[in-house]
Amino acid sequence: MESGMERVEALPVKILIVDDDDVYRDILKDAITAEGTELKLASSGEEALELIDSEPFDILITDLNMPAMDGLTLLKQARQHLPHLLTIIITGYGSLESAVEAIRQGAYDYIQKPFRIDEVAVATRNAIDKVRILRERAALLAELEEAYHKLRELEAGRRDGKADAEAKGTGAGESTGYDPLLLMSRYFMPVELLEGSMSKMGHVLSELERLKDLRREKVIDDAEFERLKKLVLRQVAATEP
Repeated sequence: MESGMERVEALPVKILIVDDDDVYRDILKDAITAEGTELKLASSGEEALELIDSEPFDILITDLNMPAMDGLTLLKQARQHLPHLLTIIITGYGSLESAVEAIRQGAYDYIQKPFRIDEVAVATRNAIDKVRILRERAALLAELEEAYHKLRELEAGRRDGKADAEAKGTGAGESTGYDPLLLMSRYFMPVELLEGSMSKMGHVLSELERLKDLRREKVIDDAEFERLKKLVLRQVAATEP
């Protein structure tokens, strides 16, 4: 069965290019050569918003100076529909102040005209990488949440079994002190908070030992142990600088 992470990796990164100048619009389109992307073009802010209303996009590349609706207005309205949209603003010569304002309004990056093809390629590549990282983290958290709920169910079943055994006077062995909430809650913390603790090897080894205890007690099988171990290690890798 395909995992959530594999499904995320297969999704294309959707990019919307907006410029009222046909020549610049085609140059921007040709500059984006990264694999796994889908491009759409618009000649105005109004046309861009119509496209955004009809389908989700990951990245918006827009000229700042356009008639009727400028790039800054488009940025604000587009983010109302797609709060996580990464926007790259194309500015004219001498409009650095406007570019700074765009960054304040939530733009991811800006490029100044006249630009080089490699500038567009690098800025877009960085945005694509960020989209994929954010997707992977979201998918990882979803998998961790699913695993957390499953572990809570398993733990509840184990406690019920222990209570039944004690009621019958047969005993059920010593508890390992395992608490699935303690184990899993750390991985729902914001990445900024995780960086200080998850990177510590002693902490990671402690959590892996907890998983080993669960496997020894047959609360989880070998396949589930390997899956949870990979999730822990992948979260560690995701939070390393």
